[in-house]
Amino acid sequence: MVKLYTGIITFLFLIPAITFATPGRFNKGVQPVKNKGYVIFTLDNSINGNKPIETAYVILDKYNRTGAGYVSQKFLVNDNKIIITDLPEGKYYADIFTKGFYKQYFTRVIYVSKKGNNYTFKMEEVRTFTPRKTVMPKESTDFAKTSVVKMK
Repeated sequence: MVKLYTGIITFLFLIPAITFATPGRFNKGVQPVKNKGYVIFTLDNSINGNKPIETAYVILDKYNRTGAGYVSQKFLVNDNKIIITDLPEGKYYADIFTKGFYKQYFTRVIYVSKKGNNYTFKMEEVRTFTPRKTVMPKESTDFAKTSVVKMK
């Protein structure tokens, strides 16, 4: 009786393992992407004297919601430009987070084509703190107008 149970259990575990290890199981419906394109994101930092931006985190989601986070990685920015290649043609949601001294967030719907598209994002002005040039407003407290003084 023990041999029968051992044979049945072995059979139940062996069949799924064999079917799972079949070659080409995952590639049945996947077709290679024929139309690949590229996109260039230009970060316009002219308001800050065209100073370089260190890095940017880019997230691309397919517009038809079939590929969430299709591209999700950190890019080094060269000459304030981000170039992403080998993308399937189509429409995408683009989210860009800049890191470092110029921390900003951009979002836009973009199109990727073989010819490539260029999208420009304007950076906002970033001011640095200088201790002697800071003006603090004079604070005045009037305790006569507090709710503790005005009792009914």
